[in-house]
Amino acid sequence: MTLVGKIFTVLIFVMSIVFMSFAVMVFATHKNWKEYADNTDTSGGKVLGLKQKLENLEAVKKQADEQLAKLKDDLANEQAARKQALAALQSQLTQALSKLATQQAEYDRLLADNTTATQTAKDAQGRLTALEAENLARREELRTIQKDLDSKFAEVVTLTDQLNQAESLKALLDERNKEAAFQMAQMKMVMDRHGLTVDSLVSHIPPKVDAVVLEVSEKDLVEISIGSDDGIKVGHSMEVYRGNTYLGRIIIRRVTGDRAVGQLVKELQRGQIKKGDRVTTKFS
Repeated sequence: MTLVGKIFTVLIFVMSIVFMSFAVMVFATHKNWKEYADNTDTSGGKVLGLKQKLENLEAVKKQADEQLAKLKDDLANEQAARKQALAALQSQLTQALSKLATQQAEYDRLLADNTTATQTAKDAQGRLTALEAENLARREELRTIQKDLDSKFAEVVTLTDQLNQAESLKALLDERNKEAAFQMAQMKMVMDRHGLTVDSLVSHIPPKVDAVVLEVSEKDLVEISIGSDDGIKVGHSMEVYRGNTYLGRIIIRRVTGDRAVGQLVKELQRGQIKKGDRVTTKFS
């Protein structure tokens, strides 16, 4: 046998083994396709046939289709209800937005009013503070006025008492005045009968005046710088001095309005009288 024949023999043997393996496998996997398709008996661990499974699946599919249709109807109804609810909500939203816009405008107005009211309150607070300060000042002024009134009232009471006393004193003085007038009338009657005047008793008393010696004559006559306008009368006596030195006394013999002439009393002369010496009616 040649080499080629041997190779073909080996190949034929291998192929035989392969085909035998395929046959064993096909036999091992062989099924009763009719029973696999139409079997309705599941006892003994048998599997339900494909036809029965298909029928069951078709029944399940039918139920599912019915349920799906029902669900679609429910979904359509639900969508319609949702659309209606959405439309209602949209309408409510539109109304709410309109109401919100109105409320926002009202809020803005109230905010502006609140700002104005706040400013007004601040202004009122400022005016209230000013009025309180003014009121405090008025109270203090009233206290001062009240104290002054109390003082004035006490003074009025005192003055009233003094007035009452003065009126009593006036009444007493009026009574005494009447008595004095009656007495003076009687005295005047007596003085008239004796040829006397009111100045008769005091006419010899000179007023308190001072003067200056204007001229001195050789006849012991001295002219001075005052006269009848100053109350000097004939007969009045005046003292002459120079500094702290007493010079003597003169008796007025002649009087004019602003001049007078006096005669030196020799017995009282203490020095030489000269022009410019001082003259007085009374020493202080």
